[in-house]
Amino acid sequence: MTQPPPPGPPQRPYGQQPYPQQPGQPYPNQYGYPPAQPPKKRKKWPWILLAIVVVFIAGVAGCTALVGGAINSVDEESKKEVAVTYEVTGEGQGAIVTYTSADMNMAQESGIALPWTKEVTVTGIIKTASLTASNGFEDSGTITCRILVDGAVVTENTSSGVGATASCIQGDLGG
Repeated sequence: MTQPPPPGPPQRPYGQQPYPQQPGQPYPNQYGYPPAQPPKKRKKWPWILLAIVVVFIAGVAGCTALVGGAINSVDEESKKEVAVTYEVTGEGQGAIVTYTSADMNMAQESGIALPWTKEVTVTGIIKTASLTASNGFEDSGTITCRILVDGAVVTENTSSGVGATASCIQGDLGG
């Protein structure tokens, strides 16, 4: 009786390779031939960093141009001159007049005869004009104040009676 062969892979004679190789191909894990390396990937972070730097520089340049334009505009506006004429009319002889002078300070004249006129040149960033006229305590009747810019009336007010006060304020003289 014969015995069956042992289980497992069949045995090959000594020196034979289990798998045939193609001619000219090295055997796996054989010294002398390095394994093939995958192609190098290009790094993305330098491009991302460059994009961030370009956006930052563009933002700074844009802000600088915007601020420079605003400063130039404010400077031009502060140098503009506006001719303002204050007028007070009425029947009294001892009126009290308070007005904004050219340097934006308040000035006052008392006991003046009407009609009264004062010309002022206003400059600065904020150009406002204010005029308050009051009848004296001995005067009755009407009193009228007017603010004119370049000859055109921009505000006017009238009041009457003993000690009556007319007030005119113009906040934006423009230019």
